[in-house]
Amino acid sequence: MDDLRTKFGKRVKAIRQKRKLSQEELAERVEIAVTNMGKIERGESFVTAVTLEKLANVLGVKVQDLFKFDMFVSVDEMKADLNTDNMTEDEIKQLYKFYKLYINY
Repeated sequence: MDDLRTKFGKRVKAIRQKRKLSQEELAERVEIAVTNMGKIERGESFVTAVTLEKLANVLGVKVQDLFKFDMFVSVDEMKADLNTDNMTEDEIKQLYKFYKLYINY
């Protein structure tokens, strides 16, 4: 199981990538060294309170959103959870309908 630093780092990286920012760009905007940003994203280091606030501001999220780990899962975890191999055709169609409703919401 991932510890807090690892989960936090994965969450920051996921949001950064969603915002189409490079690690270098984010580090510059947050005013920390690129090497430190890499350590944060790999879970090797944690942030100070000041850096935490800057990260949230630059990424356009609330501080608490950076700790919403249940919202982040890997593609492999998603595939395993969906387990479409064992679903009937009707179940797959229903899942697809929910998906389409969600993304068009």
